[in-house]
Order: sequence, then structure tokens, then C-alpha cells
Amino acid sequence: MSGHNKRLNRRSFLKLGAKAGGGALALSVIPIQLIASDEVQEDDPLAQSMGYVKDASKVDTAKFPKRSGDGGAMQFCNNCALYAGAADAETAPCSIFQNRSVRGGGWCNAWVAKA
Repeated sequence: MSGHNKRLNRRSFLKLGAKAGGGALALSVIPIQLIASDEVQEDDPLAQSMGYVKDASKVDTAKFPKRSGDGGAMQFCNNCALYAGAADAETAPCSIFQNRSVRGGGWCNAWVAKA
């Protein structure tokens, strides 16, 4: 290879700069999206279909009888197998909601007892 081919010309330099800038931009966006993992809202379509409420005492037990009775009264997001947080955490990710945060004192119809 000759010395001329190893030299970086203006066109190569600009292409390299554009690639590096694009890569840096892409990497800077990833953490923002991970941090922006917001809390599930009750008016979210998936939350509505699952009967999610932030306060489990507000569950319509006529519509969701799973939450009724003494056994149902003990069901909360923070003691569900799908809740990825400590039992005393105010909020934590839930796998039903694509790992968006739910309230520990909340409830949804997907509740499953922790093993």
C-alpha cells in the first residue's frame, strides 16, 4: 500500500465525523429512553383492560371479583410475582406493562401470588 492511500482526505474525514456523530447521538438517546420509563396511568388503554388502579381499595370488585373477599383484599402489586421491586417500594417495574412502573399499593387483574 502506498503512503497516499493511508492519508485521510477531507471526504473521508467528513464521513468519519458523520458516523461518529451519529453513533454518539444514538448512544445518548438510549439512556434517556431507559430513564423515561414512566409510571403507568390508570387511563392507559392496557391499564384499563387489565383493571389497573394505583390504589387497590378502589377496585370495582363487581367487575373484577378476583379482588373481592378476604383473599382478594390481600392482593397488591407489591406482593405480585410480576412486580420487580421490593415489597416496601412505592413504585417498581411490572412485566405486564413492559416494565413501566406501577404503584406498590395498586392492583390489576393479572395479579399472581409470589412463590
